[in-house]
Amino acid sequence: MSEFFIELFSEEIPAGLQRNSRNVLLENFQNLFEEKKILFKKSSSFSTPNRLIILFEGLSKEITQKAEEIKGPNVNAPDKAIEGFLRSNQIDKKDLFIKKIEKGEFYFFKKPSNKTNTIDLLQEYTPLILDKLQWKKSMIWGNYNLSWARPLKSILAVFGNKCLDFKFHHLISSNTTFIDKEFEDKKKYLKLLKAIKISSINQV
Repeated sequence: MSEFFIELFSEEIPAGLQRNSRNVLLENFQNLFEEKKILFKKSSSFSTPNRLIILFEGLSKEITQKAEEIKGPNVNAPDKAIEGFLRSNQIDKKDLFIKKIEKGEFYFFKKPSNKTNTIDLLQEYTPLILDKLQWKKSMIWGNYNLSWARPLKSILAVFGNKCLDFKFHHLISSNTTFIDKEFEDKKKYLKLLKAIKISSINQV
């Protein structure tokens, strides 16, 4: 079991915007883990004027997906429907078999069991989840096309003491963060960062 920790550090954002967005972001990760059958013990979200934080504790390191039969179009469906099913599942027509159920005869294929590392899935889906986040008020700055409540400065993302490696618009995830000298919950926050072994903390 491991922890997944992500911190989005930005210029100061109004409290109302932070609370709403952190709840939406947490829910989107929870939905992903439910869809992918990733177990975890506890999930939390926090925010300060400069940072939005998501934490999952006791997250399984590996996902085992059991073999299953995937139902496709009816055997009398148009060729386009069958081609779309093949394309979306990345299979060939030779992989299909016909099975009769209550509603008629349908194409099926057997999806084999496989194992996926949770960190690989997080690296793939985290930027997609961040991109779906809609702010009630947002802005674009500089030459970037990222729309965020205030300019986003850095993304700290770790899983099981390993840094996640992904790109989100002009930013690359890392295992470092920034602490304001006057950050009021600094001691408590530093204790949390130490517990998950963040490699570098810079003063701003």
